Amino acid sequence: MSQNSSSSTSSCEAARARYTDHLAGIDAELQTHQATDSRMGTLRVGLFFLFVIGLGFALSTQQPFWAAIAGGGFLAFLVVVVRNETVREKVEVLQNRSRTLRRLSRRLDRDWKSLSSDSIGASTSPQSENSILQLDDRQKALAGDLDLLGDSSLFQFVSMAATTPGRRTLADWLTQPVLAAVAKQRHAAVTALAPARDERIRFYTLARDVGSSTGDPDSFVDWASSESWLPARRWLLTWGRLTAVVAVAAILGLVFATLSQDRDLTRITFFALIAIAVVNLSLAAMMLGPVAQIFSVAIASRSSVDDYAELFDAARLLPENSLASLDAGHELPVGEPKADVGSSIRSCLLGSDSDQKDSASKAMRELAGIAKAATLKHSAATFLLYLPLQAFGLWDVEVLRRLEDWKQRHGDQAQRWFQALGELEALLSLAAVRDEYPDWVSPQWLSSSDADSTLVCEGLGHPLLPDSARVCNDVSIGPTGTLLLVTGSNMSGKSTMLRSLGLNVSLAMAGGPVCCRAMQLPPVEMATSIRVSDDLSQGVSFYMAELNRLAAVVQHARELAAKPDRRLLFLLDEILQGTNSRERQIAVTRVLGMLIDNGAIGAITTHDLELADEPELLKVANTVHFRETITPDASGDERMTFDYKMRTGVSPTTNALRLLEMVGLGEEKS
Repeated sequence: MSQNSSSSTSSCEAARARYTDHLAGIDAELQTHQATDSRMGTLRVGLFFLFVIGLGFALSTQQPFWAAIAGGGFLAFLVVVVRNETVREKVEVLQNRSRTLRRLSRRLDRDWKSLSSDSIGASTSPQSENSILQLDDRQKALAGDLDLLGDSSLFQFVSMAATTPGRRTLADWLTQPVLAAVAKQRHAAVTALAPARDERIRFYTLARDVGSSTGDPDSFVDWASSESWLPARRWLLTWGRLTAVVAVAAILGLVFATLSQDRDLTRITFFALIAIAVVNLSLAAMMLGPVAQIFSVAIASRSSVDDYAELFDAARLLPENSLASLDAGHELPVGEPKADVGSSIRSCLLGSDSDQKDSASKAMRELAGIAKAATLKHSAATFLLYLPLQAFGLWDVEVLRRLEDWKQRHGDQAQRWFQALGELEALLSLAAVRDEYPDWVSPQWLSSSDADSTLVCEGLGHPLLPDSARVCNDVSIGPTGTLLLVTGSNMSGKSTMLRSLGLNVSLAMAGGPVCCRAMQLPPVEMATSIRVSDDLSQGVSFYMAELNRLAAVVQHARELAAKPDRRLLFLLDEILQGTNSRERQIAVTRVLGMLIDNGAIGAITTHDLELADEPELLKVANTVHFRETITPDASGDERMTFDYKMRTGVSPTTNALRLLEMVGLGEEKS
């Protein structure tokens, strides 16, 4: 389906204009701060040289004037360093915000190449799917057939998720079946989040910042549930506190000795300080390597911890109870939790209204205070403070003690916090689609008790195609006991129609809007056979691979036949091509009969017109077709075009031989 749409304007033009205007303002501000950063960098170098020159003259001439110049230059240097770091932090924030807006804009343009190269990687390669997204076999098959994950996929289009829990949750929602009531709850939350544009962009930017840091949430959760490092080495804490007391006493003694001009006491206190520093820095070098590693996992940076606290606070954007929007026919079944998606996330991340002392947000702000102490050494402005604290009191050990106390109080809740954050991030990703595409509609879920189990889509479009290239069709599948048989020539749009349907059902289950004028959807689970390949490493031929996939689809239908609250939706594309025509017709009819006998509904495509005439299929099939048009061009050669419009009945045309001729493989004329 790559023909121009008849719609005059794109439904997302307003969003594109907002992003463009916002980007222009950010880029202008970014240029200003980058120029300031450059000037401050030059000033820092100048002040440092002033300090060095003043110090040199002060030592050589013993003149107070040069000592004052050195001291003033050094103080000015520190002030500029602190100010410059603030400017650089602002530059980094603006750059992250700019990248976030560019990603939002590129999604609207379906600029898949740029989206794939995005540093956060909202696409998921097959290699990362297994390690990060944790998909089962059914999810992998569905994702591969429907372009749910990977490059140029629904995930890549929808996702603004940057953290591992967010990406994992969104991928799971797009590939897993869900109860209609839960899908409605998600959609209610998505709809509530859509208008909060500034807050959403702020969230995406913060998530991108922490997603690109070394503080991976999975590693943090592993640390939070692991044994503490310090209890077996408590003597380090005692030693650090003892040396801190001795160092303070030595410093006071050194001051007193200097004032009283007691040279013996001066030497004793001075060498005592040197000895403490040497011992403590040696201990740090030899024993505190694991502590640094713990810091890199638990508090990768002070800004990351602050960002997580703010990300958790974003749960306030969720409605307190989206269950109120559910009609009585879509209540959760007996045994299902009665707390809806939005209120569950709010409760987990913010705590209850009456008691927020255990909220994730409050705990993360407490952790931010510890992170501030732990990251003194990472800042040029505070390193000179960190060095004596570490040398004379084993500062890292004291910080670790505070960190492990925090873990003792909150560690068992960390996994639940990040699961809730992942759900919030998935909802906010879908909220961007809801806001950007006002013409896309809310799916209407049928009750499992409804007699009519027909899936009806008015104006069904492929969500991964831009508005200008999308051709929409009315599609109806069901009721139980029937199937949709889609016939047509090669390249006419049959497979694209199947994927359009599957992608929109996935969007509906995840809680998003659907690319239709209207959609009526019974509770279903999807199973597909669209892209199947052989596996030589396992000795599996293409035909056997297809049979294995179809067996899995039939087994799925049998499992759901025993569940009154849902049925299977199957999408099969040109199946069983690896055998002769007559056996194929018998086999296909048998497979479809098994699916229908188990209450499944679905669609199958074929360009084999003999299959469409199979008597057993004629009894249950609603047949439609796509066609091509062949017209001569200016030179008299035939030109094949497709309108990608679905029509009733069996396809009246075929085009395999003409396509052979078009690529130079036609019959040679003598």
